[in-house]
Amino acid sequence: KERLVIENDDKCFNIKDVLYISKKLNIPVIYDNLHNQVLAADKLKNDKYWINEVNKTWTEGNGPQKIHYSQQDKNKRSGAHSTTIKINEFMSFIHDLDSDLDIMLEVKDKNLSTVKCINGTEKNSITILENEWSKYKYNILEHSPQNYNSIRQLLKDKTQYPVLEFYNLVEDSLEMEETIGNSVNACQHVWGYFKEQASDTEKRRFEKITIDYGEDKAKLQTIKNFLNKLAIKYNDEYLLDSYYFSF
Repeated sequence: KERLVIENDDKCFNIKDVLYISKKLNIPVIYDNLHNQVLAADKLKNDKYWINEVNKTWTEGNGPQKIHYSQQDKNKRSGAHSTTIKINEFMSFIHDLDSDLDIMLEVKDKNLSTVKCINGTEKNSITILENEWSKYKYNILEHSPQNYNSIRQLLKDKTQYPVLEFYNLVEDSLEMEETIGNSVNACQHVWGYFKEQASDTEKRRFEKITIDYGEDKAKLQTIKNFLNKLAIKYNDEYLLDSYYFSF
């Protein structure tokens, strides 16, 4: 009961209702931006206004103010969370906020978006983006060789921190449908980590499932599962630390 907070939802209680309840019960309010988009208390008042109003319900003993942030999945029902947080939309959201607060992201890819938003809001060196690139690179190659090359060029200037440009290219790539040619190309790059040490049986297996996939007789996930097993067997930390086998 000492930690009880209330939140505006997207069906019954808008943020004005919840602030009224908070005043009666003297408990903090969590503001949810997407819920307010769906069930707005006042369409003339923006997120900043409501966050500042909600801030008044948080006292020193409650800890820092907390809000929930999410973005609408454009292909699902109103109020459904997106797969990833779009960096430009997030940066626009936080740009004018006055309060020092905690933001909980409600998003399907969870930590991937969390890292993205942290990197977007903190000034870092390009080393941070290079580390991210090492994790995303084969996913990007799988979807867009053009964006793969664009990111490589983007990261050549070691004096800059092009965080928004980097994540815009990542987001753009992952929204593209992979083709058989691009997918096989990415698989061949990953296979390169094992081809010298792989057994003859493993070489034959990789060749067969790659040909089968090209002839629509096997799924891409079959190849990636096989490559994942090889990464574990040969303890390739670089690949195991990447996102290639995650999605």
